[in-house]
Amino acid sequence: MLSLIFIIVFVFCLAIAVAGILISHQFISTYNTEFHKNYFYYLVTFYAFAFYGIWGQILVRVVLATVTTSVEIIEVMASFLPVLGVPFLFISWIMLIKMAHSLFDLKVKSSWIILNFILPAMLIPLVWIIFTYFDQDNQLVGGSLKYFVVGVLLSIELIYFLVFMIIMLYNLRRKPVDQKIFIYRFLFLMVMGMVLRGVVLPLSFINLWIPALVILFYFISNLLPLLYLKINSEQIFKPVHADNPSDSKMELVFKKHKISKRE
Repeated sequence: MLSLIFIIVFVFCLAIAVAGILISHQFISTYNTEFHKNYFYYLVTFYAFAFYGIWGQILVRVVLATVTTSVEIIEVMASFLPVLGVPFLFISWIMLIKMAHSLFDLKVKSSWIILNFILPAMLIPLVWIIFTYFDQDNQLVGGSLKYFVVGVLLSIELIYFLVFMIIMLYNLRRKPVDQKIFIYRFLFLMVMGMVLRGVVLPLSFINLWIPALVILFYFISNLLPLLYLKINSEQIFKPVHADNPSDSKMELVFKKHKISKRE
């Protein structure tokens, strides 16, 4: 029964990821802005980590359990796997900052991007050193190790989101009132998604069916901002076909706004 639940959740997660990537890629062809390109790469790397770091550790636990590996080794391998997926997370966070800059036509310094690629390269060996040399009594092995890794990742994500919020809120004065409302709402949904991940991710280590539900919420956390962009992007971005619309796209516009043939 438990295996069936995880299979169903995996299918839902896969559907959410595919739908999110396809919709965000459609933004690029519809609006062709740096903001939508960065948002597309943000979602791709976010879901890449979700599958590698979250579903990957579940697969590792299942595989290692079949070869009668000791519980301590299973816990270390499964808990350390999300750390190996940190490069995906860091790229998604870089795209997050670039989203904020591109929304206000600001340029990101190349030195800042290089620094963000160096940080995950330093984080992985740092965590490994902590496990190997500073945890001689194996106090981190087991539940403590899981929460330690999750705490580190969530703390770093919080820092990036604070930078994201500061950039957005500081530059809002450059936008008209109607665009400010759009940006406020999008920012609110992004922050709520981050808060949802921060709340549910530590619960993924509880036994039975709760981890499956937690994983599903993790994937859903970026769904609301995506749907909001899909419905409201035209409030702030101009579609590329607006200057040279095709007949089919014109018909969609007529239908959407209930414009008759005579009008």
